[in-house]
Amino acid sequence: MNIPDVARPRARRVLLVALVAAVAVAARCGRSASDPPATGAAAPAAPASAAGFPKTLVDGAGHTIRLATKPRRIVSQTLGADEILFAIVPPDRLVGLSALARDRKYSNVVAEATRHPAPSVESAEDMLRLKPDLIFVATYSRAETVQLLEATGAPVYRLANFDTIDGVMNSIHAVGDAIGEPEAAGRLVASMRSRLAAVVARRAGHPRPRVLSYSGGFTAGRDTSFDDMLRYAGGINEAVARGLAKFPKLSTEQVLAWDPDVLVSGVLPGERDAVRARLTTSAGLAQTTAARKGQIILIDEPRYLAVSQYMVDAVEQIADSLDAFERAR
Repeated sequence: MNIPDVARPRARRVLLVALVAAVAVAARCGRSASDPPATGAAAPAAPASAAGFPKTLVDGAGHTIRLATKPRRIVSQTLGADEILFAIVPPDRLVGLSALARDRKYSNVVAEATRHPAPSVESAEDMLRLKPDLIFVATYSRAETVQLLEATGAPVYRLANFDTIDGVMNSIHAVGDAIGEPEAAGRLVASMRSRLAAVVARRAGHPRPRVLSYSGGFTAGRDTSFDDMLRYAGGINEAVARGLAKFPKLSTEQVLAWDPDVLVSGVLPGERDAVRARLTTSAGLAQTTAARKGQIILIDEPRYLAVSQYMVDAVEQIADSLDAFERAR
């Protein structure tokens, strides 16, 4: 049945109320007060004053949340949060992980997540069933899921700013502050800054080759994490130089016309040889300076797409490869 336009907002509100009620019931039924915590005995609650609690936070989307005590049952719905949390919080406080945490195609914490007993979560029901003190989502998480969580009063923190390394560092600090582990977050960021400074110092004074990201027919221009990583590694992003932003599609003919010095691509497990062959033998690509000189950088997808501290691994790999290309000339 078609709902008249004027009635649709009210219908959506009614549906949301019904969904919230269903989620709340599912969460209550999923685990009784006598059931054991998902990851073993819960740590004792911290004193209210520990690490500045209670506290009011503003998340990456500008939403305000209030935390009465240090969160002891933390749920992560995004891979970036998984990777940050495993580095700065005792694992027994993680009671739910993202659906990608154990996926070796994309995750940098497969080993940690595989050993961890916390279940994978995706829906609002999955998360609420775990009785979380804090849930990390991202600004790209499904709006309906986040809306359902907030409608039940669950404490939801949105992570944002994934296009620059500085933005990710700010997110790490924000996560550390939210969970009461600011010192651990600070140490992680300090390590990132130290490693990046070493790369910048090493590449200072070297020629800056023209580098093009090219994966699956798409490139990465301005306002992307790749552009920021390349800036630290000492290369010039050909897509940015040509006025492109975000992730536009690019033909092989256009790649040949631009003739970059270096091509960079992400690779999934088991596909390294196939991707290299495609970049060096495909019509159009094979005639580029990058292909003719073998100046191809293949980065494992977990690091290539990371929005966590693992971005620095990709920076170091790009810089190491640029150094190697110079030595081979």
